[in-house]
Amino acid sequence: MKTFNLNRIRYLIFTVIIAFFTFSCEDPAPLDYIPQNFVEAYLIVGEPIKNIKIMRTQPLLDSFNYKNSFITDAEVRIKFENQTLDLVPNSNVLEGYYYPDTNLLIKPNTKYNLEVRLKDGKIITGETITPGVIKWKRQLPNLIYYPVDTLKLPANDTLKLSWEPVPGTIVYFIRVKALDTLEYGKYLMPPTDEKNRRIVRPWERGNSAEYNEITRWGFIPNTESPVVWTALKWYGLNEVSILAPDYNFLRWFLQYQRKGQIDPLLTSVKGAIGIFGSYSEIRTTTFVVKNQP
Repeated sequence: MKTFNLNRIRYLIFTVIIAFFTFSCEDPAPLDYIPQNFVEAYLIVGEPIKNIKIMRTQPLLDSFNYKNSFITDAEVRIKFENQTLDLVPNSNVLEGYYYPDTNLLIKPNTKYNLEVRLKDGKIITGETITPGVIKWKRQLPNLIYYPVDTLKLPANDTLKLSWEPVPGTIVYFIRVKALDTLEYGKYLMPPTDEKNRRIVRPWERGNSAEYNEITRWGFIPNTESPVVWTALKWYGLNEVSILAPDYNFLRWFLQYQRKGQIDPLLTSVKGAIGIFGSYSEIRTTTFVVKNQP
């Protein structure tokens, strides 16, 4: 016959009571969705007003559809120098809002204001002062050879870029972008039907998100830089751009370099999260010739 153990019974009852209150006091599962409005808007000096994206976040429990994020029924305006421009939604939802008169170009060293009025009465505002015009001092040659040039690079590196300083700009961005990842031979003289392929390096992983991007970004705290070989992802036609950002774009870009995610404290709009910024840009193209089978 088993001995009756009162202390054991008390312990079990106490455990059940504690467990009950513990689970009862826990916060409910975070199923309630609180949407947030998001702005991604850049003005590019010397270009028309386009790609002004007004979006709303989506619930985590729903299937994600990027197109469903876009708000297409807002009143979106750009104001500058006593002018007010009414933007319209693009027929391609993913390209956001734009100003139909493409002859009107963004001016350098000018203050622009963004005003968004949503159907629910909420208002989003932002302000940017555009940088000055950026100009090349030295561009890339029309042809560069990979990987033979990496074996004997001359002291005066042919891949060095330089540009005029933009007043007030302390950090510039460099972007290297493959313009054609499918064809290679059609750019040769005479043209061929040879297809393009990646520049593969042993340390790169083919399943990473960054690996699959056709662009590579970096930042430069001066007005000259070589285009390092590791920036090139594809043979063939490539575009290299230098950007002079305003303060809003600078902070927004650097958060990805530092954290890889959005920091709401770096938002430059009121009434939402996101950015209303501007930059000046110069571009040059070069053709990367295959020098290995």
